[in-house]
Amino acid sequence: MRLKQIKMINFGQFSDKYFDLPSKEINVFFGANEAGKSTTVAFIKQIMFGFHLRSNSSLFFEDYTPLAHVSPMGGSLVFEADDGEYELERLYAKGDKTKRGILTVKKDGQVVPESLFFDQIQKIDGSFYADSFIFNQEMLGQVSSLSQEDLLERIYYLGTANSGKLLEMRDGFEKEAGKLFKKTGKKPEVNRLLKQMEDDRDNLAQTQAEFGDYEELDRDLTAKSDELKSKQQALEKLQKRAQELHDLQKELGNYQTLLDLQKQVKDTQFDSENYQKAQDIMAQGRNLQKTIKSLKEQLADLDDNNQADLSASKKLVQQKPQLLQWQAEYKSCLQKADELKQEKEQILALSPDTKQVLDLTPEQIKQLQADYLALPKQENRVEAAPNSNDKLWYVIGAVLAVLGLILLVMMGTVGVIALITGLIFLGAGYVKGNNANKQNAAILEKQKLVAQKRQGFGQQYGLNPDNLDINNLVANANQYHLKENAEKANNEQLSQINQEVAQLAANVQNTLKKPIEDDFSSVLSGIDELEEKIDHSQEIGQRRMTISSALKQDQQDLKELGLQLQTLFAQANVKNMADYDAVYKDSLEQAKIRTQVEALKKSLNDDLTQLTKTNPAELEQQLHELNDQIAAANNEVSDLQQQNAQVQVKLNDLADSTAVFEAKQDLANTETNFESSSKEYLANLLAAKWIGRSLDLASNERFPKMLKAAKEYLALLTGGRYVDLELGKKLTVIRKDGKKRDVKYLSRGTAEQLYFALKLAFVEQIKDEINLPILIDDSFANFDDHRIKYIEQLLKKISENNQVLIFTAQENLVEKLRIQPLTFTKGNQNA
Repeated sequence: MRLKQIKMINFGQFSDKYFDLPSKEINVFFGANEAGKSTTVAFIKQIMFGFHLRSNSSLFFEDYTPLAHVSPMGGSLVFEADDGEYELERLYAKGDKTKRGILTVKKDGQVVPESLFFDQIQKIDGSFYADSFIFNQEMLGQVSSLSQEDLLERIYYLGTANSGKLLEMRDGFEKEAGKLFKKTGKKPEVNRLLKQMEDDRDNLAQTQAEFGDYEELDRDLTAKSDELKSKQQALEKLQKRAQELHDLQKELGNYQTLLDLQKQVKDTQFDSENYQKAQDIMAQGRNLQKTIKSLKEQLADLDDNNQADLSASKKLVQQKPQLLQWQAEYKSCLQKADELKQEKEQILALSPDTKQVLDLTPEQIKQLQADYLALPKQENRVEAAPNSNDKLWYVIGAVLAVLGLILLVMMGTVGVIALITGLIFLGAGYVKGNNANKQNAAILEKQKLVAQKRQGFGQQYGLNPDNLDINNLVANANQYHLKENAEKANNEQLSQINQEVAQLAANVQNTLKKPIEDDFSSVLSGIDELEEKIDHSQEIGQRRMTISSALKQDQQDLKELGLQLQTLFAQANVKNMADYDAVYKDSLEQAKIRTQVEALKKSLNDDLTQLTKTNPAELEQQLHELNDQIAAANNEVSDLQQQNAQVQVKLNDLADSTAVFEAKQDLANTETNFESSSKEYLANLLAAKWIGRSLDLASNERFPKMLKAAKEYLALLTGGRYVDLELGKKLTVIRKDGKKRDVKYLSRGTAEQLYFALKLAFVEQIKDEINLPILIDDSFANFDDHRIKYIEQLLKKISENNQVLIFTAQENLVEKLRIQPLTFTKGNQNA
């Protein structure tokens, strides 16, 4: 069975980790410590045989719950077998109570029963696979901790199914048997029970001897007890008779009391029903009198002054709508006053000049208009400057003069002509400029006169005629005067409203007889108070009528109750309620006497007849005689009780039938416990021998062949230093020089090589039935470089039959094997 692929979905530190194994013989996994080598070894084992998420006894750590808290846990392995390709997928998720994971087996891509795969490996379990096919430091390290005897047994039984557990079971049974019995021991259970049985038999014999004496004393005690019982019965009869006489003596006093009470009994006639009616009427009358008194007090509290004439108040209340109207008009006037004020301010803001003419009369306004219209129009201030044509004369003349001077020098005549022409042009320009200056002087004089007249207008009226719109100014002044008139009328209306409100406030103040402010809120509050007073007065009137009606009715009811009470007094033949109460008390006393008489008669019952005939002196004499007889009987009973107690003390010192029974029972229990412990001892002893015999039978056939292969492997591992093994009472290795050495004297490395060789030899012996990959997890840590050279030869030999997976952190081993390794990267979860 060859492993082709490892796929770890979530296992320990790995998530989505894949390995494709290139070789069918030897594959090397290389990585530093903590890179995940041991995790991969555990993954291969657990995918085949189940997860171990609970505590599980194992030589290496088993719980590889994913560190990242992801789900599901697990992965798959792909094997190549002679009959096809198998894929084992095992996954675990929350809810799997077994915590071993759910296994799915596929053959050539089709799901098949698990047994199809496990039948090919003889249905071995995880422990067998770990013991036989997995090599790690923990397993090899056990060699140094084993005793010589244990090591011999492990080697001898190596490969037997569950040999390790069977050996532990055998040792356990032998240990338990040793706890139960030892030939010279005292503390083991079987030894202790043997001694206990002897003691219990001696105790039973002594107890049976004491029982004979016990029976004789018991017969004597029985006779005395019968006599004591007879005396006690006679004493009880005397005590009973004495008690009867004592009771009769006590009843004599009750009998005399009965006679006295019978003399007090007299015939009375009393109607309790009428008495109860009279009490009820008296109670009702008292309640009515209290009610009448309360009603009269209430009427007295209702002063007639509260019913004074309310006409003035009602008239004032009727003016409340008018007051509300005045309040609305007042608010409207205040709003209008604000509006007029704003409009006036707006006129002055838009036309500030309006303020200069507000105090002018209409005639002065007309004069202002006339003066403004009479003002001369202001012309633009323009000087008669030389125009462009005049300037042109100067320019042409200057140019021609300069040109003439130049030509005069160069050409003579032509230059003279040009010079003369230029001078002509200059003269013409001068004449035109002089005329223009005269015109400018005339214009300036005229503009000065116009400015003086307009300045005089501005000084007179405070207005600038240059930017004055006379018509708009007059219109704004008229509008401003109209707003002032409207404001005056509005103020007059406000004054009128204030006068009306002040008058109304004075009227309300007079009616309420308390100060009232002349503002709307105070006057309204005063009117509301008048309304409340009117309502209150009306309520008082209504209440007076109700109380008066109730008072009349209660007085009538009280009168009728008085008549009913007089009728009941007449029937009882009494004058008033005090006499009626006296009759009631007398009736209660007679009822009490009759009750006592009946109780005494009932108490005396059958003794009543005897009491009529009894003489107290004779009864006293009988009691004295009985007391003497009782005292004598008590003495006899006390003597018999003392004698019985003495016999009982003797009996208590002897063993009775119960003690004999308990002694027999103790012996029987000890014998039963002995039998049970003996059976357990023999069962443990036989089980240990049977397990040892079973291991011998299972190993006899395979061991010689395995020992032969182990010799060959040991020679390879040690480089020929140790060439043979000898198994007797002790295991001995033989060096190539013929010298023998006990295992206990071997170095740790050599001892591990020996155990390594023996396990590999066993794997070779079962290769025909079970062929699975051998997992070597850093098992060469104690092997030096010289020994590692021999390992290469051994691995190549065993890989001929079994696939070998080596997990190592030793670079020199990887180099010696010359195989391209599959690497781990620490901290990297991806392949």
